[in-house]
Amino acid sequence: MQHINNCAVKPALLAVTIALTGLGCGAAAQDRSGSLVQSIPPPVSQNPAVPPLHLSDAQRAKIQQALSQQNTEVSFGLKTAKTAENFEPSVGAAVPKALKPHALPRPLIYEIPLLKRYTYLKFKHQVLIVNPMNRKIVDMFPEASG
Repeated sequence: MQHINNCAVKPALLAVTIALTGLGCGAAAQDRSGSLVQSIPPPVSQNPAVPPLHLSDAQRAKIQQALSQQNTEVSFGLKTAKTAENFEPSVGAAVPKALKPHALPRPLIYEIPLLKRYTYLKFKHQVLIVNPMNRKIVDMFPEASG
């Protein structure tokens, strides 16, 4: 068995660490807020935004139909949701932390790809489409058509 000189291993390990972390090539730096600032284009936003959502009546109907099969209506019998019982949803309002939005069903996302960036809640017989980044309601409509 060959003996490896410890002094020779440490510089090699340091070189690998520098290469893997990008410290040696200036790929990223940290600003005063602690955010990483990418120095190699394209820049990556520190505040990613989802595209605006403008649903047609036909798209809303498809969402209503797909979600009618989902048993995800918020239940106020659950202790965690009790604090949100008095919440009155409106477009632009932030969803209370006690409420946990759900991913939209895959078949629906395949049909309306823009929806993959959003989540939903069934709350007080309304469907709330939620921006998961800031928890704000971007659209809402009755749970059942009619």
